[in-house]
Amino acid sequence: MSNTGAQAPIDIHAVREPDPNTQSTFVADDTIPAGFSLRRLHATLKQQLRTLRSASRSDRIDVRALLQVVSSCYERFDDERRGMVRSMQLMSDEARVLGSDHGVGGLEHLRVILDHIKDVVITVGAEGAIETVNPMAERIFGYASSEIFGRGLELLLPEIAIGGTVAEGLATLAAACDSSGAGMPSDELIARRKDGGRFTAEIAVSSARTGRAQVYVVCLRDVSERLNSERQLRESEARFRTLVDNAPEAILVLDVDANRFVDANENATSFFGYARDALLSMSPEDISADFQNDGLPTVGPVRGYVDRAMAGEPQTLEWLHRHASGQEVLCEVRLVQLPSSQGRLLRASITDIRSRKRQELITHGERAVFECLASHSPLEQALQSIAHLIESVYPRYRCAISLLSPDRSSLRLMVAASLPPRLRAVLDDSAIDLRRGTCAAALYLGRAVVAADIATDPYSTERRDILLEAGIRAMWSVPIKDAGGKLLGSIAICSPSTGSPDAAESELQAHAARLAGIAVERSVAEEALRKSEARFRGLFETVMEGVFQTTHDGQVTSVNDALVRMLGYDSPQELYALPSVAMLYWKANDRRQLVHELLEHGSVRAREVALRRRDGCQVFALASIRAIHDASGAIVSLEGTLADITERKLAEQAVFAERDRAQVTLQSIGDAVISTDAEGCVDYLNPVAERLTGWTLGVARGRAVEEVLVLVDESTREPLGGLLRRVLTDGEATEPSDARVLVNRHGQDVAIQDSATPIRNRDGKITGSVIVFSDVTHERRLKRALSYQASHDALTGLINRREFDLRLEMAVATAQRCKAEFALLYVDLDQFKLINDTCGHSAGDRLLRDITSVLQTRVRAADTIARLGGDEFGVLLENCSIEQAEKVAENVREAIHGYRFSWADTKLSVGASIGVVQINDQTVSAAAALSAADVACYAAKDGGRNRVHVYESDAGSNRHREMQWVSRITRSVEDNRLRLFSQEIVALASVSPIANYHELTVRLCDESGTIVMPNEFIPAAERYNIMSMVDGWVVARAIELLQGRLDRNQSLPMLAVNLSGTSLSNEDFLEFIVGRLADERIAGGLCFEITETAAVSSLANAVYFMRELKARGCRFALDDFGSGLSSFMYLKTLPVDFLKIDGQFIAQIERDSVDRSMVEAIAKVGEGAGKQTVLLPANALDAFADAFGLLKGKPK
Repeated sequence: MSNTGAQAPIDIHAVREPDPNTQSTFVADDTIPAGFSLRRLHATLKQQLRTLRSASRSDRIDVRALLQVVSSCYERFDDERRGMVRSMQLMSDEARVLGSDHGVGGLEHLRVILDHIKDVVITVGAEGAIETVNPMAERIFGYASSEIFGRGLELLLPEIAIGGTVAEGLATLAAACDSSGAGMPSDELIARRKDGGRFTAEIAVSSARTGRAQVYVVCLRDVSERLNSERQLRESEARFRTLVDNAPEAILVLDVDANRFVDANENATSFFGYARDALLSMSPEDISADFQNDGLPTVGPVRGYVDRAMAGEPQTLEWLHRHASGQEVLCEVRLVQLPSSQGRLLRASITDIRSRKRQELITHGERAVFECLASHSPLEQALQSIAHLIESVYPRYRCAISLLSPDRSSLRLMVAASLPPRLRAVLDDSAIDLRRGTCAAALYLGRAVVAADIATDPYSTERRDILLEAGIRAMWSVPIKDAGGKLLGSIAICSPSTGSPDAAESELQAHAARLAGIAVERSVAEEALRKSEARFRGLFETVMEGVFQTTHDGQVTSVNDALVRMLGYDSPQELYALPSVAMLYWKANDRRQLVHELLEHGSVRAREVALRRRDGCQVFALASIRAIHDASGAIVSLEGTLADITERKLAEQAVFAERDRAQVTLQSIGDAVISTDAEGCVDYLNPVAERLTGWTLGVARGRAVEEVLVLVDESTREPLGGLLRRVLTDGEATEPSDARVLVNRHGQDVAIQDSATPIRNRDGKITGSVIVFSDVTHERRLKRALSYQASHDALTGLINRREFDLRLEMAVATAQRCKAEFALLYVDLDQFKLINDTCGHSAGDRLLRDITSVLQTRVRAADTIARLGGDEFGVLLENCSIEQAEKVAENVREAIHGYRFSWADTKLSVGASIGVVQINDQTVSAAAALSAADVACYAAKDGGRNRVHVYESDAGSNRHREMQWVSRITRSVEDNRLRLFSQEIVALASVSPIANYHELTVRLCDESGTIVMPNEFIPAAERYNIMSMVDGWVVARAIELLQGRLDRNQSLPMLAVNLSGTSLSNEDFLEFIVGRLADERIAGGLCFEITETAAVSSLANAVYFMRELKARGCRFALDDFGSGLSSFMYLKTLPVDFLKIDGQFIAQIERDSVDRSMVEAIAKVGEGAGKQTVLLPANALDAFADAFGLLKGKPK
């Protein structure tokens, strides 16, 4: 049959049968084993187990009760079987009675019996055909009687005909029944229902005769459930037997009355070391020690425990058993009464508890060690508790603990109380050596060392005698290490007998070494902590920051002196007396916010707070606070530091205020400002920068500065973004330039002047840059115009002398560098002065413009033409040999000579003297080339004018001598070897508006100390354009003289200073003077003398020069007045204060009436124009000077 819903069946033949000669009792463990499931049991057995559990109210199984329940179940099954057999016998008897008595209503009586019987009853004919069935048969098989009437019995019992016919099968079964003398025997066959379902049936067959016919009465009962229950019970019995045999403890069953064991599991035989048969012949006293741990004999107590257990009181006790080898074993014994109908039985469950007892001793010893550590007991006390731990677990052993000395060269015995004093003295202060015992050897080798026999151990050579004398036969040592593996000492176990430690002993010793390492490490840490605490206490008292501790509710518990001083108190006690630290906060909400953050995060780092000093002043501090928690996690106190940042805070406020002012300034200034970060990305634009670039701050922020500020070169249009990037990389500020153009976002050009500077932090690291620029479009346009005016002649449009000098220098440099050839023409008009004096300046101006046109038609476009002076022109010919230059010069001369100047019906011819000089790699300088050309030009003039002269070095020797003055004058100015002479100008008349009037003249002091007069070096200085250098030196000294008198609170004289025409036309010279006239009183003490010729040659420049300085208080004198016919006309134009009459009128004034008349006329005109007249030289008649109120002077 199938075993649905269950695991694989257990082979019941594998279960050991009990000895028939002994009373067997099966005993299981108290509890169901782990993993054992009731699902594998028969339903009947499940229900029985649940009933037992419910009755006992625990998971323990009462085996006695279980066996009683199983036995009752078997008895019930037997009763049912006997009842069925009895029913069949009754039916058979009734049938026979009915057969013999046909008329007494027997058939009806039988029908009633068949209808109510609980078994299936079928009558079958002799051939095996079904004749009748009772109602139970119809219910069991599912057929109606009409359906199976006459059909073979094999329909219901397929196995009835196995090996023959149905009749034969029935006859066989009936014969067995007839031959049995002990009731009707039964057989088990497989029956089949109408639906095809099969079940096991127990049948009994009897034969009978009805009249002449023979019939068979078949009684049948469904025994499937019973058979399944029996099988499950057998399997369960086998499993429980297996559980008992494999239980972890030893189990014995004691027959109390016989005082011997009647059953034992396999663990019991192995535990006690006896064979099963031998063990079952013993009594409890046979396997017990003679005396128990309490010293009492075994016989008495054992009987008391047995009696109490049999009285229904389960007993649990510690008992000292004896192994077959004689070894005594401490055990835990549990005694429980077992149910039995054949005698009084007692189950004993025995467990070896030596390991548990040892572990309890170890746990107790560890607790003592940890109590020492927790209570900060001295190290020696902690080590003593460790030694006691070993000796309590193994009482026959002695323990010694040694530690390394501070210099780590020897061992100091710390604990060895159970060792003899003499041995302790030897072990103390023992050097680290392999032959001085296992303790020293363990440290020397860094591992455990075992001396199983001291008498032969090589490590104990020098300690053998003293150890043997102390009764020590074996010694085991392990090193003590800290958590990092550093050796600290050793722990030794001394044994009175030879041998090596077992695994448990080695483990305990290693564990003790670890505990000792913890104790030593903790002691070292505590000592370091004490030192650290002392050190930090010193820091606490001396640190500059304020340190504090408070309770959770704000009560101050500890502060250092720095905090007391910071808050303006006299002592910590004053702070302790405050109701709450909240009183110290400037704002009460600050304290609440700090506490809230502490509750949320556990700490506060670098938080700025405002505190209130005792005097009510505000102090700013940087607070770092953390919360201290107890074991439950609740905050019990707060501690932290307060750093006084008041000065820094005030400085920050000042910086913020300054920043705000700077922000307002940046918003309102006229310059554009852009700032970037260290990566060159824009982080600020002021409104001007937004307007000029076309970018708004919101759009530009974060973009590369090269994208926002697009700079190009004005001439080449080359991008200049790299300039801004180099500010960040090189750390150098950019220089302003007039050639940069900003291309704004709309593509428009904006001329700017810009500068970029790196921004550095305190460490010098570049953190960004600032770029300042302004719109200079108008200024640059004006500057170009001014530059053009400065480099070009206003009359002719040609470049002027200064620009020509620059281009000439470039030409000389190119010739020297590239071996190129240039030529220089120096053109001087011959009749210009005549035309200018005869026809006037307007005519002279037109003549110069016409000559310019003539020159432009005779030279190439690449060549350079310049007006060098009044009637002097210079022509620079590029890539031109001297022969070609001579031809060009001749063409120019002929063109000028052929030109006819017409003015007021007058036609005049003009000539030109031209000097030509070659410029090549031999040319020394531009000044030398220009001087050579000037020499050649003068040579042409000396040769009769209107001719061309090519420069030759021999012909220019005189000029060369003049050129030597250039270097002499230059060195004299640089070496400050010029000397000033003053010539006082005094009024010959009784009253003069000018007093203390002096004219300054200059002399040169050469290297030998000789004074050189002006007429020797002034002409050369004027010719070679270094007169401005001399004039500058004289002006500077004159101003110094005036400043010195001001510093001494002296009255200022009027100092007259001569200026050359070159200086008068030099804008730089004007700026030089203006820059030194900061004090208007000094300007009022200066009078600049200019010649009429110099003023007339550059009238516009002269007028501008004079007006600029007169506006600052300076005065002017017109020198050599009267030497030109048009001198009086200039009185209207030139804003002079004095007229100095030319010396040619003074020399013969006493004898020449014409000169005398001229002087009189000039004096009258000057007087009428409001000018004072100066007469030179000083040997003029005093009477004449008095008559006209003239001023005179004499050099000194």
